[in-house]
Amino acid sequence: MTTIIMNMGRIVPVTIMETTKNKRGRSAVRLGVIADDFTGASDIAGFLADGGMRTIMYNGFPANLPKDEADALVVGLKIRSCTAKEAVDEALRALQFLQDVGCDRFYYKYCSTFDSTHEGNIGPVVDALLQALSLSFTIICPALPVNGRTVCHGYLYVDHDLLCESSMATHPLTPMTDAKLSRLMEGQFSGKIGHVYYPAVFSGPTAVRARLAALQEEGVTYAVMDVLRDEDLSVIAEATTDMKLLSGGSGLAIGLTAFLSSKGGLKPAEGASFVPRRQKGVVIAGSCSQRTNEQVASYRKCAPSRFIDEASCLHDVQYAQVLADWVLSHLDGEYFPLLYATKTPQQLKNSKATFGEESVAQAIEKVIGTVASLLHAEGIGTFLIAGGETSGAVAAALGVYGYTIGSQIDPGVSWLQALDDDTLQFAYKSGNFGSVDFFVKAQHMCR
Repeated sequence: MTTIIMNMGRIVPVTIMETTKNKRGRSAVRLGVIADDFTGASDIAGFLADGGMRTIMYNGFPANLPKDEADALVVGLKIRSCTAKEAVDEALRALQFLQDVGCDRFYYKYCSTFDSTHEGNIGPVVDALLQALSLSFTIICPALPVNGRTVCHGYLYVDHDLLCESSMATHPLTPMTDAKLSRLMEGQFSGKIGHVYYPAVFSGPTAVRARLAALQEEGVTYAVMDVLRDEDLSVIAEATTDMKLLSGGSGLAIGLTAFLSSKGGLKPAEGASFVPRRQKGVVIAGSCSQRTNEQVASYRKCAPSRFIDEASCLHDVQYAQVLADWVLSHLDGEYFPLLYATKTPQQLKNSKATFGEESVAQAIEKVIGTVASLLHAEGIGTFLIAGGETSGAVAAALGVYGYTIGSQIDPGVSWLQALDDDTLQFAYKSGNFGSVDFFVKAQHMCR
């Protein structure tokens, strides 16, 4: 399949299967990724960079592009829990931006737990991207085995539990009450659903290609992929090299870079693009996931912490300043001070009953964004953030438009450095990702 990419300002025809190399001996692949939230963007950007692709991540659509070449451009949006129309509009804007800067292979990245409602937003966005690219077929591949997300017989597992029997069943925004992906897709996807089950995947790329071709002959629009091992991701990546649009979690990025490396299209990463520095910082946790609850509980044993009070967020116009002052007065310890809005499922239920779901969430995000701005003005340069919505609030408040990608702290969570300010560094952690000691581990990587 011949495509067009931008290489050193020139339009060059290349074949996806036989990617050319630029003058530095690096891949000329130009992959454009649309991620449905900021932690998801960081997630896939980290795997692409770790696999050898020079990757730049953006918050939305930047006014200026970096001068350095990049193999992959990741656009982080905030479209997981907005209306389906808003999600589609933003995704199509991202697609147009990526096409304008020379990308012509695309990857729609959503959560490895397929976070969505019956109405979307995964389905409407996939359908809109297919239509915009004049395509009729793609894959659905949320699996991320390294973090315990696997798919077998079309059922999505979290570690050893079905999705609907995991902590995702009580997710505050998108409770996942089924594990069969085809049933989760019904109602939000408009086309016919098919499957590539594990016997074909275990048999290798040729068998997967044959199954994908057969599904297309049957009029299928989306092929749900079984994935049990990391090796399966490389098989799927090789079998889909002629597909212009991929759809899945970040796991397929691992397979994509592994396959390109095996074919000589990528060189191993020559170390991280930057090493996080030891400087003043803060931990802010907004996610209410089970893993973030565990991480907050663990971190509170070794660092000063303060709960973000909902009533104060709603009614005290000075509350952000109060929280910022508290952080600034607790910077002398071994570890960064922690602000957290993290709650257990029961605490979250009580909060919703008292304050209402939407208004309190927006109030907390607004306060967190203001706190981040106040702290940055006082010289705070490191922000460890847990939760997609919380990460988006901090990124928007600080006006950071893009990042270079550093080392992974844990699978799916990397250090990030602002493109236009090398004193600003971040970790945007998905609520369910990271080891229990994540916040301590991240700080130990700073020198």
